[in-house]
Amino acid sequence: MDRGTLETIVGAMFAGKTSELLKRILWAEHQGKKILVIKPKIDNRYSEKLISTHNNLSHECYAMNNWKEVNSNFDFSNNNYEVVFLDEIQFMDSKETIKNVENLLQIGIDVVCAGLDQDSRGKPWDTSSYLLGLADKITKIYGFCNVCGLEATKTYRKIEGGERTQVGASNIYEPRCLKHWKPR
Repeated sequence: MDRGTLETIVGAMFAGKTSELLKRILWAEHQGKKILVIKPKIDNRYSEKLISTHNNLSHECYAMNNWKEVNSNFDFSNNNYEVVFLDEIQFMDSKETIKNVENLLQIGIDVVCAGLDQDSRGKPWDTSSYLLGLADKITKIYGFCNVCGLEATKTYRKIEGGERTQVGASNIYEPRCLKHWKPR
């Protein structure tokens, strides 16, 4: 049995990471592949049962609390799945996600994941960083700066302070270029 491949899609908020993931999901479905789409339950901005882009494109998914729950609900053996898609990986537990992704790859299941590479303070997210390091293919996506329109590599938090993990959309965050970004 061949090892699965790992693709990691990263970038700032509003860069189009989930849209890119949806493209791959739709292509896999078009090819008739057996797929599973998973996101962390904490990301309930638009719907608990859907991964959604900021412009309302969506696909059904399983909203997970943890990997133990995922593994008790889905049988990854016997070729039940060919591709597992993970969205918002930065919110998934690092150790458990790395272990489970590695298990999926070892049994021949491809994994495509998407998430933020950095928080609004410019610090890397652990889970995203590990998956980038393990990836067979990396896609880094850039948004457009809300101030000048140039390439945005950073997520700017409009309101200063608060917890590192603050799930939100354009009410809290916007894409910015290096010139117009500052850690907050």
